[in-house]
Amino acid sequence: MVDDQNQTINSIHHIGDLSYACGAGHIWDAFMDMIQPFAARVPMMVGVGNKEYDHTAGGKGKDPSGMETEFGFQPTWGTFGTASGGECGVPISKRFAAPENGNGVFWYSYSQSLVHTVVLSSEHNLTIGSDQYNWFEHNLQSINRTTTPWVVVETHRPLYNSDLFWDERSVGIAMQEEIEDLLYEHEVDLVLSGHYHSYLRTCNGLYRNSCYSGGPTHITVGTGGAPLGKAKQIPNKWTEFHDHAHHGIGRASVFNESSLHWEFVAVGGNVIDEVWIERTRSS
Repeated sequence: MVDDQNQTINSIHHIGDLSYACGAGHIWDAFMDMIQPFAARVPMMVGVGNKEYDHTAGGKGKDPSGMETEFGFQPTWGTFGTASGGECGVPISKRFAAPENGNGVFWYSYSQSLVHTVVLSSEHNLTIGSDQYNWFEHNLQSINRTTTPWVVVETHRPLYNSDLFWDERSVGIAMQEEIEDLLYEHEVDLVLSGHYHSYLRTCNGLYRNSCYSGGPTHITVGTGGAPLGKAKQIPNKWTEFHDHAHHGIGRASVFNESSLHWEFVAVGGNVIDEVWIERTRSS
């Protein structure tokens, strides 16, 4: 998030798949050394991805998120395997802090200037009636849209992505079934995700696969450092921009209560994609 008045960076968001340590402590150490120059100066807000959490054994009694199973969350439609290398969320929970209004680094929210940000865990149960779902619903209900008119939701796995991975696509579809109505009902403006090693921006107002229907814009930024994916694209009507040729970051500049400028900035500084998001529910 950028303060447009003086172009200072107000916060850095990294939502899952941080170090790719996958159980190797020395890689976490190297990652923390790498981010120290900026993380010591600017709040770095993180979320968990499959590389930090997913496991299939050994979690009971050790899982810092409070899951009481050996294997975390394993729905029939999921692709939640062993990507964390046995980390089970422990290293990330010991290295990063989060506001104490949710469940540690796994799900939480905070307000900064005109923006209320909700961080969710796509690696935990988000189905209707689950602890995380109930917390999410209550959090959205409690937002004061006068003081924080913008609402951004961040989750490692996206609800919408067009890369041709059918098993991963099933996870996005399931997430749509569980939480998309909440995004619509509470007028969430922007959903930010990663996971896929590419960049994607949907049309504005996306709801139930239809553009300009009162939902948020969905953006995937999975281009932070891992090798880029080269998957074919699933035909759809909602992808507005897709790129798998550039590593880069997303930059959000909030101008006022009704205008947000989004940019995808490639390594080297070139802006590859940009869009203005206006706080109107019909577009």
